Amino acid sequence: MVIALDGATFDLIEPWAAEGHLPHLKKLLDCGAVARLESTQPPITGAAWTSFQTGVQPGRHGIFDWLTRKDGSYQLVPISSHSIKREVLWEYLSRHGKRVGVMGVPVSYPARSVNGFLLTDLLTPDGVNYAYPPELKDEIEREIGPYPVMPEHWRGRYAARHWLHNLKDSLTRRVEIALSLMRKNPWDFCMLHIMETDSVQHQMWHLLDNIKRPRYHGGDCPGNPILEIYQRADAAIGQIRAALDDATALFVISDHGFGPLYYNIYLNCWLYEHGYLVLKRNVTTLLKKLMWRAGLTPENLYVLAERLRLLDLGARLRHGNLHDLLGRVFLSTQNIDWPRTRAYSHGNVGQIYLNLQGREPEGCVAPAQAETLREEIIAELKKFTNPYTGGPIFESIYRKEEIYWGEEIAHAPEILVVPKDGIMAVGTTEFLSHRAIAPTYAGSGWHRMEGIFLACGPQILPGRKQKLQIVDLFPILTTALGVPPPSDIDGRVPEELFSRVQEFTSSRVEPSNLRTREPSNPRWEKEIRERLKGLGYV
Repeated sequence: MVIALDGATFDLIEPWAAEGHLPHLKKLLDCGAVARLESTQPPITGAAWTSFQTGVQPGRHGIFDWLTRKDGSYQLVPISSHSIKREVLWEYLSRHGKRVGVMGVPVSYPARSVNGFLLTDLLTPDGVNYAYPPELKDEIEREIGPYPVMPEHWRGRYAARHWLHNLKDSLTRRVEIALSLMRKNPWDFCMLHIMETDSVQHQMWHLLDNIKRPRYHGGDCPGNPILEIYQRADAAIGQIRAALDDATALFVISDHGFGPLYYNIYLNCWLYEHGYLVLKRNVTTLLKKLMWRAGLTPENLYVLAERLRLLDLGARLRHGNLHDLLGRVFLSTQNIDWPRTRAYSHGNVGQIYLNLQGREPEGCVAPAQAETLREEIIAELKKFTNPYTGGPIFESIYRKEEIYWGEEIAHAPEILVVPKDGIMAVGTTEFLSHRAIAPTYAGSGWHRMEGIFLACGPQILPGRKQKLQIVDLFPILTTALGVPPPSDIDGRVPEELFSRVQEFTSSRVEPSNLRTREPSNPRWEKEIRERLKGLGYV
């Protein structure tokens, strides 16, 4: 049994458990195997859970963020399970005769067939079937109610109490449905993903550090909302553990950690200011640029809308209407002069791409010039300091070959910047701000590299273990079930985790054939993009 607490961090769990607030997690800390779990670089949910599902790092599965550039275009579209060309964990277990149950793990929509049941994730659009087999949806809704494929959108400080109430409600209903399905369906492997732990930390971290964010106000939520959600998750662990027999191993994991957020970096603004990104010369772009220079930006509009209690109206605009409106009114990638642009940022976690000839549709950087240009951009980025503090902005600046390898590396960004803690790098399709760095305005918490790993069971050796990688979970879980891992994954099974690691009679099993990527629906693309924005991701 695997319980995934998205974004959970030992930085909160260990002190709260010691104080008696999280009794079930404390039992696991005291009696189970404990390790820090390193996420993908960067630690973004879509890429991290794909690495969990496949056992390989992003350079091999090709998912680097929640959004990906559509082939032959500069348009960004959301990822989906169709984006994963490899066989995923539950398919692999199914192929080896194991019965599986999977609930809500990110990047599982559309559902891929398994030997068991599957409920899809926050990428599931409204009004479609989220269950496999399809008839399971009606059964769930008849007996309990709809499965909450995603947490409540953040709708601003004035709706904060209602938002927190809905987070608690969706977590409770998620666990109720999980317990029901676990009782009714035979399974060898079962996994429940809880997203609410991530959502509450994005919006409410300022209540933990008590540091005022001048442009972000989290609303009047009494008490400690993050602790309250963690306590709900802790109670869920207790309920699920009570339903397991003594022969069942329990794993509690997260895809990344969490910490405070104070500033946003806007990489496309920086690239424009330094001449690497060029805007068109037409009248529309000129007018948008004048507005942008004057500070009429989506960032400032968001802050004003929040003060005027209009965020809820924005959240109700469906199927990408808000995104399309912003692109028409404000500077966006629609206004970039691509044949003269040498570098751009796409994504939400510090990716910079070169506009390469032969890869991008209007690439202007010849392959022979790419390395010189990359070195130049990195040298300039190293000069970028935080005007609010005077300190450095970046913890590290990587060339893609330093952190990625494999068959999908051609789609990876040429440069990845890793900001200092408390800073998030943004490179979405809109020019959200007219400054290259500004105080955070839509959240107070952001991801950190280290998540959690807790395990207990008859074959698990208790105690503190060396740090694991998120790709290690695939072979750890298959080994726990007596199934040899695939031959070509990046993960490993640490010797100190199991009391006895089964010696498989054959070498690792060969993987199944890779899949081809399938096209997605434009309406779905717009709807899910807005959903991710409402959850604080893009």
